[in-house]
Amino acid sequence: MNREIRKLRQSFACAFRGVLSCLRTERNFRIHITAAVYVSVLALSGRLEVVRCAVLCLCFAGMMSAELLNTAIERLCDRQVVGYDKLVREAKDIAAAAVVVCAGFCVAVGALFFLREGAFWTALAFFEQRPWAAGLLFASVPAALLFVFRFH
Repeated sequence: MNREIRKLRQSFACAFRGVLSCLRTERNFRIHITAAVYVSVLALSGRLEVVRCAVLCLCFAGMMSAELLNTAIERLCDRQVVGYDKLVREAKDIAAAAVVVCAGFCVAVGALFFLREGAFWTALAFFEQRPWAAGLLFASVPAALLFVFRFH
């Protein structure tokens, strides 16, 4: 039993190490995390229904998972081949395409929820009524940009 718990703990430690590695080295992963935070703020301030928030969370999880898998594939390919290899290039392109497809569907879901359901306008009204909240949101942008482009 104790050994099983240790193995489980080690599995989680490896997973978190993978996430931290991707955070440190992959700008696109940091972009996805930053976008998820801002979309979440808009969803909460736009009073998006709980089920729609859950769907957004699934979109975030899918998007970040796709980016993590893309990064893993790229690193394995780079490790195995020195120089140019057509199949490696195709594998990396296909992995990147999976990320783009996932991102496209995430944007479509967000557009449906925020524009069609009116959550975007509700969020704008929320920030209009609370200038301090709008100020905090705008003040967070430089920190977000530093996180995306300078974090290591």
